[in-house]
Amino acid sequence: MSDADAALWWARVRAEGPLRMPAATRTPAGMLRMVEQGGERCWLLPRPPDDVTPAVLRELRMPTLPVEFPNETNRVLAAALRCCWADIQASPWPGQSATMHEVLDVVDQLIPGREKEVLHRFGMGAFRRLQSSRWLDIDDEAQTVRLGPRAATWSDQDLPVLRDLWRELPPPRPDGKSDR
Repeated sequence: MSDADAALWWARVRAEGPLRMPAATRTPAGMLRMVEQGGERCWLLPRPPDDVTPAVLRELRMPTLPVEFPNETNRVLAAALRCCWADIQASPWPGQSATMHEVLDVVDQLIPGREKEVLHRFGMGAFRRLQSSRWLDIDDEAQTVRLGPRAATWSDQDLPVLRDLWRELPPPRPDGKSDR
């Protein structure tokens, strides 16, 4: 692949975000190629240098998380990590599917006493933000969520902290009902 072709791929990723492509697509220089389960499709994601700053990530349109309602968005991402990370000794991506209800149940346990309508409204907004930035992959019809391809960009140095977070978060309750 020529430098000009790689530059076009980078421009496309900056404009559109992570790209879902056929698995046979060649990987441009400086990008990660994450093959989905089933092997028919893959994601192309920019791979920033390890020492990149948040300012550079914003310039590349690769923010770590969408900034609207960052606390809610972080909680929903953490809850999705808790529900979708199948084997915490392995990489979190691609993980397993969880229901949106299970993820919101974990959020409900983190901040008990919140009205169900408020939890649902903030949760749905966070799901939309996380899906648009490719941190989560959501199937609206089935009401399920999976970790998105950006979760594959967490470095090996991040995994011990993520494992500790996973252990600290409550699992979804078996019946999904709150204690209220």
